[in-house]
Amino acid sequence: MMKRLLCLLLALVMLLSLCLVSCDSNEDDAEADVDKNTGAKTITMRIITEKKVCNNDDELADYLKNECGGDKESQKYKDMLATMKAYQAVEDEISKKTKSDFKTNLDILFYTEEEYEKILEETMAAYALEQQNAERAERALEKYIKEYRSWMERQGYPAAEYPDSAIAKVFYQNFPEHEPYKDFSKKNTNTEDVYQKNELGINELVYPEAGENQIDIIYISGYDMYMEYIENEWIAPLNSFVTTTGLQLTYNISPTLLNGVKVNGETYAIPNNVQIGEYTYMLVDKELAEQYKHTYSSFETIADCGVFANDVAQNHKDRLPIDSTFEECMKFFVWYWNVIPNVDPDTGASSYVIDDSNKFSVLGKFYDDPSKVGRGTIELGFDSLLANADYRETLLTLREYELNGYYNQGAGETRTDPAISFVTDGTYAMYREAFFKDGVRKSENDFDYGVYTDENGKEYYLYIAKYPQAGDEELFGNMFAVSASTKNTQACMEVITLLNTDSSVRNLLQYGIKQGEHGEGQTPNYTINEETGVLRRLNDLYMMKIERTGNCFIAYPEEGLAPDYWENAKAQNNDAVINPLMGFDFNERLAEYGAVLDNYQLELCAQLSEQTWELIAGKNVTYEMLKTRLSADGELALAFKRETVEVSAGVNLRMDKLTNKKYDTNTGAGGEMDYNGESPYTIYYRWLTSFGYLPTP
Repeated sequence: MMKRLLCLLLALVMLLSLCLVSCDSNEDDAEADVDKNTGAKTITMRIITEKKVCNNDDELADYLKNECGGDKESQKYKDMLATMKAYQAVEDEISKKTKSDFKTNLDILFYTEEEYEKILEETMAAYALEQQNAERAERALEKYIKEYRSWMERQGYPAAEYPDSAIAKVFYQNFPEHEPYKDFSKKNTNTEDVYQKNELGINELVYPEAGENQIDIIYISGYDMYMEYIENEWIAPLNSFVTTTGLQLTYNISPTLLNGVKVNGETYAIPNNVQIGEYTYMLVDKELAEQYKHTYSSFETIADCGVFANDVAQNHKDRLPIDSTFEECMKFFVWYWNVIPNVDPDTGASSYVIDDSNKFSVLGKFYDDPSKVGRGTIELGFDSLLANADYRETLLTLREYELNGYYNQGAGETRTDPAISFVTDGTYAMYREAFFKDGVRKSENDFDYGVYTDENGKEYYLYIAKYPQAGDEELFGNMFAVSASTKNTQACMEVITLLNTDSSVRNLLQYGIKQGEHGEGQTPNYTINEETGVLRRLNDLYMMKIERTGNCFIAYPEEGLAPDYWENAKAQNNDAVINPLMGFDFNERLAEYGAVLDNYQLELCAQLSEQTWELIAGKNVTYEMLKTRLSADGELALAFKRETVEVSAGVNLRMDKLTNKKYDTNTGAGGEMDYNGESPYTIYYRWLTSFGYLPTP
């Protein structure tokens, strides 16, 4: 090896003067790769389409062979040519915009959902292999330079006269297998432009060809994919770009979505604006309420409706007072913690699930403002519920409704036309009708304030019982990320920003070519009703799913949607909250902390909850009995204000541990070590703190 190195070094000395001249020169290298010597860039974007598309001639040749039997006259082949033309027209038009604004050529690669995962996996694998080869080449170059300088030092040559760039040039000449990777990890930071004359003799900016495995903008679909790509460092952190290049995103994307996709405070993908969830509305029959002198302000929640429900029950035997159940109504006010431990009989290892059915528990969180029930806005504390006077009052009220027979009895119910009902798939359009007129909010003194009219013309007072809540699908189902391998993160963010802020680009990618635009010779894909602003498709040559192609709120509404559909969706998202427990898992957190929960206390809690429920809703419990038990000096209120609550003779549930979010097993409650496991509250609270989800005081 040393003999070979010496021969190469002698060649290096002979070439050095030429290399030094080249390094000092300001002239362009005639053989230079355009991508490294101009401000012009080419980036790729991978996206899911509703139709099979051939992205290049090689894919078309495979399609002709495998799908058309080699017959170029087949209708299937002709249809593919027409489809390719339609999709290419979209890419060309968007690239005109990105070239004009950013000197960026955009190469869009369209795949069906079935193809996408496979193609992306293969591309990422190819990139990973190139990454390994690049790292190997970089190590070889570093070793070469180090050995050369060591030799020069022993020979007494002034090593400073021989720059690394000159040594590297000879290295790549003698080890050509490493030459393709010499700039693999470098970002495109050059701004010098190169032009070449076209067939008309006009200078045009030269854009580089996309690399075979080049991957820049990636469509992300789903929480699992997002987490996998973050964990493997396949996508780039974007916080610094959201506040600079993509600053407009903060004004155009719902804060619920943009903040909801952050992981440990960092943004790794930009979510597409989609409509989040549904409202749950309480509807009160306006005509019937007025009959008993009730106005809109008479009610706020179902807990305020007792007098009215009683009026209905007493005077309208054929009408159902409340079309709901006790359990469903309690969900509007309380979250019950039910943590269920599972112990493996063979290994003794514990795992945990959260029963989210909202079954009664003595531990939980009482809330009376549905707009605050979201991650980052509420702490679902492990509170001793029966020590809370507001909880006891609401529980008593809603149990009274049940004891009086106001709720829907299920299969045996014969009463109809409910006085109070709930809509679980409510939209902002319903809210707007109830509280706005001609775009101006109604006055509380207006006769129709808060009044919603259904499709049959019946009027209701409308109240928000639950706000739209974002889950995994809304947050992580449709996003664009930037590959960690890209040489042009800023260019990628510029394109992503366009898709979320520029309606012309947004509609191009979603719907294709608009009739009367983008020049002659292109088949238009849609037209717009000038009066309503609603889109009508002219053909199915170009088909994309709207949630996958950018900000839905700046896209045209299609036929079948109201002209103001997306405006209403935008307002709805402004009300939306994030599922408070999204991203939280006891098993993940305990594994991270190397801990287990106190299973014994959890089992006692479940036993005590069952016993307590019997005292609240047992077969023979009357309203007067319950009222006494839930009073400030009643047996339930007094029992649950103590540090421990008796489960059975000599066995106590440690409320002081389970309700303490900062419980320390090293000191326990009295200074002694606690070897029985963590309080679930401390694990949950640590998650809130470490991920920045604690509500602002």
